[in-house]
Amino acid sequence: MTEKNVPDYGTWLPVIGKGLAYLCLAKATEADKTKFKDVLARVDFLEALGVPPKDAAVAGGSSAASVAELRRQRSNRKANGKKSKARPARRG
Repeated sequence: MTEKNVPDYGTWLPVIGKGLAYLCLAKATEADKTKFKDVLARVDFLEALGVPPKDAAVAGGSSAASVAELRRQRSNRKANGKKSKARPARRG
């Protein structure tokens, strides 16, 4: 092949991979709705498939910063052994 006829794989392979990962998530969610109910479960699934964290967050329905916060809260909950409670409003 000459250089004119060489396809641009660097551009299209990531697009195809993200599309396939999204389809896998949709099929997995269809099969087990309770497992993929929250955003963090969907993002963890996509990252296990090899999708970069930022793209997995967007495909999972959130942002990378929000996913990072959810992970921080999850790790704090595991370390403390209890769920976090909402604090009552201070009156002053």
